[in-house]
Parts: sequence; C-alpha cells; structure tokens
Amino acid sequence: MKLENYTLKYLTLTLLAVIPLWAGLFYVIVMEEVYDNIDDGLKNSKILIIRQAYADKNILDTPRLGINRFTITPLPQGSYSYKEEITTAKEFMEYDNDYEPVRVLTTIFDDAEGKPHRLEIRSSMVEEDELLEDLAIALFGLYIMLVLTILFFNRIILRRIWKSFYATLTTLKQYKVGSGGNFTPVETNIDEFKTLAREVKEMLVRNEEIYSSQKQFIENAAHELQTPLAISLNKLELLAENNSNLDEQQMNEIGKIADTLNRLVRLNKSLLMLSKIENRQFAEEKEINFNELARKLVNDFYDLADYKNISLSIEERAQLLHNMNGGLAITLLNNLIKNAIIHNYPNGMVHIIIDSTSIAVTNTGIAQPLNENYIFNRFARNVSSEQSTGLGLSLVKSITAIYSLKIKYSFDGNHTFTVNFS
Repeated sequence: MKLENYTLKYLTLTLLAVIPLWAGLFYVIVMEEVYDNIDDGLKNSKILIIRQAYADKNILDTPRLGINRFTITPLPQGSYSYKEEITTAKEFMEYDNDYEPVRVLTTIFDDAEGKPHRLEIRSSMVEEDELLEDLAIALFGLYIMLVLTILFFNRIILRRIWKSFYATLTTLKQYKVGSGGNFTPVETNIDEFKTLAREVKEMLVRNEEIYSSQKQFIENAAHELQTPLAISLNKLELLAENNSNLDEQQMNEIGKIADTLNRLVRLNKSLLMLSKIENRQFAEEKEINFNELARKLVNDFYDLADYKNISLSIEERAQLLHNMNGGLAITLLNNLIKNAIIHNYPNGMVHIIIDSTSIAVTNTGIAQPLNENYIFNRFARNVSSEQSTGLGLSLVKSITAIYSLKIKYSFDGNHTFTVNFS
C-alpha cells in the first residue's frame, strides 16, 4: 500500500470515530443551551404575567391556554410550595398534525388579595428528532467533505511534498552496485529528505568500495587457486604416464588424488560463479529462448546420460521467452539437468517439460523426498555422490532470486524441480 493511501485510510477511520463523539458532545451542548434559553424566557414571562395580574385582575380569569400560552387557575386556601417547576410535555400541534414537545413552567403565586393561584406557562421547543436528523445529515456531509479534502490534499499537496523522496527511490531502483554509476541526490527543501539522500549517497559509496574490494579478492583468490591446481593435475598426469614402475595400487591412489583435485577445480569455479551472481556482476540481459537452450543442453548431456544408461527427453508444450543474462540462463538450466542426471540410477529417466511460464525437470532417484529447507543450501549434497560439489542447486537458487523467479521442489515418486517465470 502506498504511503498516501496508508495515511488516508487511518485518517478516514479516525474521522469516522471522532466525528460521532464530537457530534454527541455538540448535540448535548446545543440542547442544553436551547433549554436554558427557553427556560429563561418562561421565567421572564412568569414575572411579567404576575406583575400584570397585580395591575389587572382580569388576567386572573385565564382558565384555558390561549394565544398567550398560559393558564391561571384559582386554588383553595392552604399551604403551597411557591417554588417554580419546569418540565417537558407533549402537545398536539395543528400545523404539524402531531404531538410535539413543549417546555412547561408551573408555579404558585398570590394575587393582590392574597388568594393563591397556579400559573402554567408553555413554550414550544426544538423538535429533537428533526434536530437529530438534520444534525446527522450535516455531519455525514461534513465527513464526506473532510475525506474528499484530505484525499485532494494527499493527491496534490503531499505528492509534491514527497516528490523528492520518490525521485530518490526511483534512482535507487535503477542503481546497480559495480556499474560505475554515480548517485546524484535530488534537490529538495525538506531537511529530512536532504539527510536521507546524503546518507544514501554515503552508503552507496561505502558499498562500492566494499564491492570493488570483494570482487578483486574473489578474482585474485580464484586465479591463485586455479594455477596450483592445474599444475598439480599436470604433474600427476605426467607421473602416471612416464613412470612405469608404479604398481596398480599406486596408480589407483594417483587417480584418486587427480579426482580430488578435479573436484577442487569444479568447486573453485562454482564458488567464483556463485560470488559473481550474488554480487550481480552479470548485467547484460537479452531475450532468451529457453526451448532452443534446452534442446542444445539436452544434446550436450546425451553422452553422459547414455554412459549412465539414463533416458533423457524433452517435452515442449509452448515457447518460453524471458529476459535475463545469457550465461546465467545456461547455468540455471545446465545445473538442473546435470543435477537430475548425477542424482539418478541406471535405467532411470530425466524428463524436461517446457510451457509458456515454467520449466520442470523431473528425474528418478532415491525413493524418498528431499528436505526442501536444506537442498538449496550451499554444500548440500548426497554424500554418496563424489561428482557433486553441493553448489549446483545453490547456484540455481541464487539465479532465480536475482530475477525474482520462483523455484519449487516436489516429490510424487519422482523428483521435480520447477522454475516459474511468471
């Protein structure tokens, strides 16, 4: 999820929680103020009516509610509480043809002759149900407007603010360590983004230095190892060819030493290749036709397969094209086929299936599944196979990781390694 959408999501949810709370508090405050104003009006009317009753006795003869909205009822002599009481009641309204709430003030007062009377004053008040409905509509409209405003702010304002950040991110995506490129920080007025760009540039400079040093070390180490290994192998071959005094046991020992040295040569080459892959030293890419590549490699492996009496076949269901480095494509498919042949048994089979999105290499072998959490690790190999360096599948895994491909192992009596290019 993008940052602007992530922010918008939480702002929207926050507003959805805050606005109802604010609306409830607003409603309580408004209604309290409305009641207070109505009650003040009722109290003021009470004072005016009682004052007028002292001046004009005719007002005391108001037994029913009229347009003045008050009644005065004579009371028998007795002891009364002269404290005023304000309540809410329902009254039928002709206009609305419905019962609506009214505020009612009730009090006792004595006229000029000292006779007690009950005064009841009524005043219309705000219709709460309609107020709540109007308030809900207004708040819903406010919520929509706020969300749209925030969305507009995110899309227009924040996009401009984060422009330098996304520019830096794009530059980083295109940057490749060891390519000799120079990272140029994007101009910005925001201090945090300036700091980020500066730190990224310093980090890339350090990585370039480490990469260069590591690359040089690997190349030097590989070269220094290859030379003495090659010399040792040549001397052993000369010793075996020119010395006729060696018995069969001694010749066998020389052969074992030569096999070990050959394995060291393969191991050295594999480790060098693995280091180059992980350091992304294979930058050149082109469209690879894996159907043609598979047919070529199958032809190359026919002699080895015949020697081990293994049937090698290929099934092309569709054409598979993918952009990647040519050398890595060969290494990927070569190691899968070679692995399937080496870890096989006489009269076994290796079958390659190619479709538009994947390559599957199936082979016979040991009658139990391999450990999926272990087989792609370095030096994970069958101890009974002296030809294996334990780096073949590790190379395959590294190549698929560089190009974001998926490799999957499955077992259904046969072992299958599937590389998904989609």
